[in-house]
Amino acid sequence: MSSIDFDIDADEVFELARDLIRIPSVYTQEAEISSYIYNRLDEWGMSPRRIPVEAHGPCVVSHIGEEGSPSIVLNGHMDTVEVMSGWKHDPFGAELEDGRLFGLGSLDMKCGLAAMMVAFKTLAETQSTKSHRIVFQAVSGEEDNGSGTRALIQSGEFEGAEAVIVGEGFGGLSAITHGRRGGAYYDFEVKGQSAHGAAPHLGKNAIVDASKIICALEKVELAVSDTLKSDAFDQLRETQTVLRVSGGGVSLSVPERCTLSLVRCTIPGGRTDLMGELDSMVRDLSLECEVDIVFKGGPGDLYLPYLTRPDSVLVKDAVASVIEHTGKNPILVCGVSEADDNLVSQELGLPVICVGPGESGETARYHQPEESISVSQLATAAKVYCSTVQRLTGS
Repeated sequence: MSSIDFDIDADEVFELARDLIRIPSVYTQEAEISSYIYNRLDEWGMSPRRIPVEAHGPCVVSHIGEEGSPSIVLNGHMDTVEVMSGWKHDPFGAELEDGRLFGLGSLDMKCGLAAMMVAFKTLAETQSTKSHRIVFQAVSGEEDNGSGTRALIQSGEFEGAEAVIVGEGFGGLSAITHGRRGGAYYDFEVKGQSAHGAAPHLGKNAIVDASKIICALEKVELAVSDTLKSDAFDQLRETQTVLRVSGGGVSLSVPERCTLSLVRCTIPGGRTDLMGELDSMVRDLSLECEVDIVFKGGPGDLYLPYLTRPDSVLVKDAVASVIEHTGKNPILVCGVSEADDNLVSQELGLPVICVGPGESGETARYHQPEESISVSQLATAAKVYCSTVQRLTGS
């Protein structure tokens, strides 16, 4: 199926991206950018709405098409991480240099959000999706446990959705993220026995035993996928990180408590509850101290890995649209970090992908100073969104 010739104004996408970058929106501080997006959609006649998000600026949602019709969701986040040290350009200056747009959030993901907004407006103007409702969502708190998308899920904003497209494009339009690793979190509480620090043999040192656990974790064999690629274009594999260690006191005493937190980044099709493995590992260490392990599987704790099938309609239509507008066949990859698409799959069971403008290799400075993006891909990304939606709706 060939799409209609969507007339995307490259300058409009570029200037909108610059406006968004110039508005500081570190997570929890999204109120100003939320108001800007609301007002821009309102100027376009898109009847936006605000959805409150606790401790964050509100999400902004809008739709075209009839209520009750099946819907396609375009989802992107407004927030950024904090400003890291090492910036040479003004992180909020949106400076253009040698075809690259510099600024905090240029990659993650204000340029994708700008392309998605213009695509949404173009779909409304061309009236090319009459059989479906097209939903646009600008969310807050993605960098803070997916707070905005969680709020939209809880308030029913995905009702009737058949597919979800998230506008993050790690690797740019040369890749489509059709799956993602999850995150399984564990707390280890090591309980020893206090004694005077001058007579340590009378106590049980919780910090010493915690250090043995950390060393044992370094030797754990992690899973590797035979078939899936990561968004660095190599084999997808598990990783794990000790996130925090806390223990000891100010007195001259053997520390009786130490806690450590672990995250295992799990792969689609692999294990997500590792309690048995971790219990066995600790028992084999024959520690002096008692150890309690808690799997943090409650609301907001667990991100499950997901995979949207390569032969699904969503993936095939997105691939066809990328080929149409770039002339190249995108690589299907899995993201290595948790993101809102995990939540969409985990909580709603919907097919979801990530695609949009982005970078790979040395220029992929996500969550790093001197974040920048090649602007030549922005208008193309907007066309890919339009064409993918058109294909999905059979228009």
